[in-house]
Amino acid sequence: MRLQTNVSTGRGEPFIVKRDFFKFVKLADHQNNFYNSIEIAKAKQIALENSMDLVCFNRPSDKDLAFCKIIDYGKWKYDNEKKKKKQQKVNKKVTKEVRFSPVIGEHDIEHKVKQAIQFLETGNDVLFSMTLKGRQKVHFKEAEELMDQIVGKCSEVGKEVSRKKAKNAISIRVVADTKKEEGK
Repeated sequence: MRLQTNVSTGRGEPFIVKRDFFKFVKLADHQNNFYNSIEIAKAKQIALENSMDLVCFNRPSDKDLAFCKIIDYGKWKYDNEKKKKKQQKVNKKVTKEVRFSPVIGEHDIEHKVKQAIQFLETGNDVLFSMTLKGRQKVHFKEAEELMDQIVGKCSEVGKEVSRKKAKNAISIRVVADTKKEEGK
């Protein structure tokens, strides 16, 4: 016999109990009291008295009882979404790009390197890129040496992982050096 619910739960998501689907349930109330077996009508009454929702967290089999909680469902759902977003932010690693020109001044290089070091210290990857335009392409060797100097200034906190060269562009990817951080 299949139970029909008033809420489409699809993946077994928690749902608010609006009808009496089961005779008895396991219940954890709003004051963290646990009832091993309680009538669903009584559980709904307790939830109603406290202006909260009776939420079912599992679909019971023939042998087991449904597990329900008396909670504010809207607040619970909001908190869960907040936790998921926080976990996603923690797990994401971002690549920051720092662009250079072959005719950049020394002060501008120092400023951009300082920013890149901050990115590396926070755990992000950094992509240094330089595009040569027009007659600048003739001085490709000098541009490559400048990029090596820039990456060398970040060698204390990061290490070079990849390097790409084209006719008019150079890009170097640097990641945070975890070995050096562990030693501190």
